[in-house]
Amino acid sequence: MSKRNQINITLDETEMNNVNEYCRVHGMTPQGFFKVGAQRLIDGDILEQKADLMTMQAMREMKAGLSAPIDDLLEMIEEDKKIGEKMVRSGHLPAKKKR
Repeated sequence: MSKRNQINITLDETEMNNVNEYCRVHGMTPQGFFKVGAQRLIDGDILEQKADLMTMQAMREMKAGLSAPIDDLLEMIEEDKKIGEKMVRSGHLPAKKKR
């Protein structure tokens, strides 16, 4: 059996009442409440670190000239939007594909 570690915390009366009420409503123990909350904080921190690393990677790629501007993509989106508006105004819709 693996070793179990214990941590003691001190809560004021209002905090303890809030914890007890939350646990009562959600059918959990205070120990489970704190374990779940701690794990969520850790998971959130890990996700934030990954996002920061991706941002730093994107900035390095931009500085190195490895990323292309999105101007072409924005122009294509605008062109598609105009074509779609013309089709709606004219009542012409593309034929549906048969299954």
